[in-house]
Order: sequence, then structure tokens, then C-alpha cells
Amino acid sequence: MEKRVLGKTGEELSIVGFGGVIVVDESAEDSARHVARAVQRGVNYFDAAPGYGNAEIMLGPALEPYRKNVFLACKTGQ
Repeated sequence: MEKRVLGKTGEELSIVGFGGVIVVDESAEDSARHVARAVQRGVNYFDAAPGYGNAEIMLGPALEPYRKNVFLACKTGQ
């Protein structure tokens, strides 16, 4: 997976991200499976937002094994 540096942060992010909306209303097991597949394919950029229903709740445990290797962006607001 191709990666690019995020601004001046030095963080190298995959050019393809995982939108948290994918795990809305999924089971914990399915959420973990989706995240694992993405990580196996080189995705390290994950995105969540309050408007994505329970995505933040589902992504937390699913990302736990990968926390040191992924970047999680969380939007705020309405």
C-alpha cells in the first residue's frame, strides 16, 4: 500500500483510508474482521465521526491490536 507523509507530522498514512461508517451496526467480531483485513492490506489510516453512529465504539476494540501502527482521525461537531 502506498503511503504519504501527513504534512509536517512525519506520520506516514496509507493513501486508502478506512471509513468508520463501515462498522456501523456490525458485531464486534465483524468489526474486528474488517479492521484486520484492512491492516493486512496495508491500511493504517482510520476515520471516525459522531455522525457514524456507533462506529467509534466498534473501532476502539477492533483497533486495539494495531494501536501503535495506525492513525485514527476523529471528526467533531454536527
